[in-house]
Amino acid sequence: MGNPAKRILIYRLGSLGDTVIALPAFHKIREAYPDADITLLTNTPVAAKAAPLESILGRGYFFDRVLAYPVGTRNVKVLFELLKQIRALQIDTVVYLAGVRALNTLFKTKLTVFRDRCFFKAARIKNTVGFPRVLPDFLLSVDELTGDLEWEAKRLTRRIGALGPVPLDDNKYWDLRFTEQELATAHKKLSILEAGQPIIAASTGTKNQVNDWEEANWQSMLKQLGMLLPGWQLVMLGGPDEAARADGCIAAWGGNAINLCGQTTPRVSGAVMKQAEVFIGHDSGPMHMAAAVGTPCAAVFSARHHPRQWYPRGNGNKIIYHKTDCAGCCLDVCVIQHKKCILSITPDEVIGAVIDILKAKGHNKTNISFK
Repeated sequence: MGNPAKRILIYRLGSLGDTVIALPAFHKIREAYPDADITLLTNTPVAAKAAPLESILGRGYFFDRVLAYPVGTRNVKVLFELLKQIRALQIDTVVYLAGVRALNTLFKTKLTVFRDRCFFKAARIKNTVGFPRVLPDFLLSVDELTGDLEWEAKRLTRRIGALGPVPLDDNKYWDLRFTEQELATAHKKLSILEAGQPIIAASTGTKNQVNDWEEANWQSMLKQLGMLLPGWQLVMLGGPDEAARADGCIAAWGGNAINLCGQTTPRVSGAVMKQAEVFIGHDSGPMHMAAAVGTPCAAVFSARHHPRQWYPRGNGNKIIYHKTDCAGCCLDVCVIQHKKCILSITPDEVIGAVIDILKAKGHNKTNISFK
């Protein structure tokens, strides 16, 4: 049984990848408070191409309304207006799903959390769930099972452990709850492809320059992969600003393909990815979306973060990550090192990852020109 009906506020910032990796936490909150009125407090997108959180979760299940504000604002008028809106909703519980950001010192991190506590107290919210309590909650910690950084999905669900356990390998906690209309739209978008022929989905997009594997690598990889997989079809996904690069990738592929960049919402893109045998992409939101819908990923990672924190869910993925001596830099733009981590990854490595995924799914038994 869930808790009695309440007025809940969920605090979570971010865009596509941050939202998808938090899906199990969102599911657990609704599971714990099935009849609650839920308000989502989030940021307005920090970049023009970033999808707002509500466009990813959809409406009518995970939350009832959204309040958004410019992240990092110090505008007293804006913050006071936000405070008034929260007070008017008479919220009784806040679930704190804030991420751990790389601040200069533990003191500054704790100060940020203290500031948030004071804000929600001023909003007259009495109960809290998920606020950091012990040191691993304030700092990125090493996972005892892997020796790498704690996986973000695990960190979030651990923090809200008071609501009950969340088995992260259970598909129901990754369900995006697509509507029939969204599924129908995805089917229509794919209808120009040849029915019955397998699909590969790919996205070259990323918000950060350091995560970009660059156009020449993408085209080289897809040209070779297209020759290895005759009859297979390619679907390129992403924002409208990625359409031109996607056209170049399709030309390199040389086979049947479609460019859907800028033509689908994040959720319809997810429904499209669900029809693919494999997804190829950067450490990005589309990668997390593909993994959430159960499509294994060949994921090209820079080393701006240490391993695992932002890996996609699932055991069938292949992560291509080169841990260079500058790993963990947390840079958005890499100039001095010339992106040596991600640019040391070769097209052959990515092709090998894709082929390994397809073999694991049984496609080596079909008429495909595997090396």
